[in-house]
Amino acid sequence: MRHLAMACLCLAAAACGGDFSNDDLEFLNALPRREDLAAKLPTSSEGRSGGGLTARKAGLVVNLGEVSELVTDTEETGLNFNTAVDGLLTLLENIRSVSPTTREPDRRVWGPFKDKDNPGFDVRFVMERQELRFDYQLEYRRTGEDDQAWWAFLSGTFQADSGIRKGVGALHLDVKRAVQEDFPSSGLSVLDRLDIDYQTKTLPTRVEMVFTPRGGLTAPVRYRYREAEGNLGEMRFQLPDTDLVVGGRLEDVELTTRWAPDGRGMGVLEVLDGDIKGAKYTECWNALGRVTFLSRSWDFFNPTEGVRATCPDFSALDE
Repeated sequence: MRHLAMACLCLAAAACGGDFSNDDLEFLNALPRREDLAAKLPTSSEGRSGGGLTARKAGLVVNLGEVSELVTDTEETGLNFNTAVDGLLTLLENIRSVSPTTREPDRRVWGPFKDKDNPGFDVRFVMERQELRFDYQLEYRRTGEDDQAWWAFLSGTFQADSGIRKGVGALHLDVKRAVQEDFPSSGLSVLDRLDIDYQTKTLPTRVEMVFTPRGGLTAPVRYRYREAEGNLGEMRFQLPDTDLVVGGRLEDVELTTRWAPDGRGMGVLEVLDGDIKGAKYTECWNALGRVTFLSRSWDFFNPTEGVRATCPDFSALDE
């Protein structure tokens, strides 16, 4: 994401700042902010430990009262999720600090300027409006080329609904195109694309992030975060090649975790492939992250332990 931040500094250094019309603010408010997209994770409690699900072998061996390793997975994944969000939004948030270079009734342009951190390239940021829809692009071209040569590294859309800050939007980072244009992108060399789709108009809000690996040799990696009334949170992601049970194959699993602001939570792990394909594991934990209930669908002799009533009410997140 360094290239996005550097491009922003270039734009900020070359433009005048601080003089915005009300119409400018309408454009700027269509850009997502960190608080719109970042996962609001529960505060870690003292006494938590554990190595995460990928470090657990020979089955989901956990006892009541022990620290849930699903909590660790959720926190680590949530932090990585927020790091990716921060990388994309650094540019958009800094754009708010400088005035547009060009103003038209339904168009704003910042630039073009020479990109000092990538010699030989020009950079500009363009936003267009059609009624309540906004489209924007961070564009590059080689210095000296004409207007037909601009290409978008970052693009986004936002459809406003019931207020300029509420609606449906998307962000797309086209790393493959950057490689084709010989634009420096070494920090993103493992990807072809990074896509974010979000909706903030109704509860529960949703943010979905998709990483598309370089060359399409492996499947895209998906993460989804949702937030409901009462600051209830949910994170869903996949964990391939996980050793859940003793057998000849590893399991591909999908983990959905939900949590309350005080740290209490629930995890549901579904096996997509492997020795126990179709199996489901459920676990609940208290504010200290310690297991209060668990259920293993494949265990006929001891399918549940603990008290199911200790699981928080997350019905506001049901689909």
